Amino acid sequence: SNRLEIANRLARNNPNWNGGVNDTTGFPNGYGPTSQDVLIPAFMAAYAGWDPSGSGLNPFLKIPMPSWRLTYDGLSRIPALLKYFQSITIGHAYRSTFNIGSFSSDIRYRELDGYQSARDMVTGNYIAENEIAQVSIAEQFNPLINIDINWKNSLITRFEYRKSRNIALSFANNQITDVSSNEIIIGGGYRLKDIAFNVVQSGGGRQRVQSDLVLRLDISIRENRTVLRKLVEEVDQISTGQQIVAINTSAEYQLSQRMMFRFFFDRTINNPFVSNQFPNTNTHGGFSLRFMLM
Repeated sequence: SNRLEIANRLARNNPNWNGGVNDTTGFPNGYGPTSQDVLIPAFMAAYAGWDPSGSGLNPFLKIPMPSWRLTYDGLSRIPALLKYFQSITIGHAYRSTFNIGSFSSDIRYRELDGYQSARDMVTGNYIAENEIAQVSIAEQFNPLINIDINWKNSLITRFEYRKSRNIALSFANNQITDVSSNEIIIGGGYRLKDIAFNVVQSGGGRQRVQSDLVLRLDISIRENRTVLRKLVEEVDQISTGQQIVAINTSAEYQLSQRMMFRFFFDRTINNPFVSNQFPNTNTHGGFSLRFMLM
């Protein structure tokens, strides 16, 4: 396993290691399966895809996790497609973070010849220089793929697929909380051009307003799961999870350069995966008047 590989590397690199191995766990003395020095590199190797035989052992990363965003609209410049589409935009984005929640210097930490030498009386593990409460990795494909199409006939279509996960390792209970999410969004709309009507002013006069009316419908299906992974017991348990179906409709009309009127109706249906939670449905509707300062 990753933990045993990391523990053996740490032991070999430490000249203060006595060369012994625990008969019960098979881990080298001083670097047991719940040692902070072992768990953090093993956690990174498992969830960041690093090679445990050569990855870094320091929890404070020197190189940040990567993030990027890509947008491509070149398809809308192909003459054959211009007959049907006004614009085609393809998007992709990825964001990741590695976070150390909090840490404090351990006054029990000792070094001999520049390496760990003091061991905990209870666990028998070498005492780390910094006591860390929790580390976590957050990843988001937001979106993994997104396609927005504006058609020549004023039709608007959209497809989007999102993925995310948030994994936290807590040293309070030696447990990993793994939260994952998958979401598919299918949307459509239509632009009614040059809708005009008269607005009665306070002085009795009338002002003619003319703008486009944009109708939208988005349907999304999202699945969330939370899995608790107990490292000592080696047990994985789904603690919570649900499928969420959301239906969002709206109508937008630009009353002026600074004023936007919007009517909306949203419905969310929640179907849990576990028996201790109940299905529920939320419905929202209304209108808003947005005024933009220039």
